Amino acid sequence: MGLLDRQGVFLPYLHLLGAPLGEKPRYSFDERVAAAAGDEITGIGFDADEFGELLKSRTVDELRGVLNEHGVTIGELQILFAWHFGDKYPEYQTMARDREEHMYELADTFGISRIKTVIMTPTDLPSRDEVVERFAAVCDRAAEHGISVAMEPQSVNPGFDYADTVDLILAAGRPNAGFVVDTWHFFRDPDPWTALDRLPAESVFGLELRDAAAEVKESRLDDCLHHNKLPGEGDFDLVRLIRTLDAKGVDVPVAAEVLSADLRTLSAQENVDRTAAAVRTVMDAARRQ
Repeated sequence: MGLLDRQGVFLPYLHLLGAPLGEKPRYSFDERVAAAAGDEITGIGFDADEFGELLKSRTVDELRGVLNEHGVTIGELQILFAWHFGDKYPEYQTMARDREEHMYELADTFGISRIKTVIMTPTDLPSRDEVVERFAAVCDRAAEHGISVAMEPQSVNPGFDYADTVDLILAAGRPNAGFVVDTWHFFRDPDPWTALDRLPAESVFGLELRDAAAEVKESRLDDCLHHNKLPGEGDFDLVRLIRTLDAKGVDVPVAAEVLSADLRTLSAQENVDRTAAAVRTVMDAARRQ
């Protein structure tokens, strides 16, 4: 089996909110889970902060019951950040460790096998060796819980790009450390193909499809968060990327994380249906070439 043989689509947390990042989700937890109950959806992602809010008014058993009723699995928990800060920022170090332990507790409780992480403030990085050491330590702690750590490079604020992320994963050398290929960040990166070529297939943990116009609309942040298009409806060469990953030996669930102001106006079920159809069309196109 390979990437081109994969059927269905995984929906990361940010895709299925019905609201922009930082705002209260428009779709309830129950609506999202019900919408993801179809055969074409292989699972959903969730967020540590929203779990914390939900658990103020609902029990673990209630939330598990909703998931079990619809046969939906949470496959990924986001988002771990600030672990990279050096000794100049002890308050961030404390916050990051507390958040990390909270995420492990949630992952253990809900049977989540992967956490997603990013470096959000590349201008404040300590030395390369210290970043590698800190990342490796996160991976070792996660391994004690049977959890993998998926790093997603960011192209919103360039500074820790695909090349830097590949360097980090290779230097850390942890089997539970891997790379998330998010196609918006990929196609906005200065040299993503070269970086991807250096990465072993087994270190690619995720493929998140989204499309966009060739040129950034408004700012890079606005383009990333509001002006995505469904896969196949923009200018990104998704078929080439899918086929490149397949030829490399990558075999991971296909996901879609489309951050679109237009998509957010739909109901949760319409969002899911349109997304699944778009991913199916792009994957079929990749298989035909």
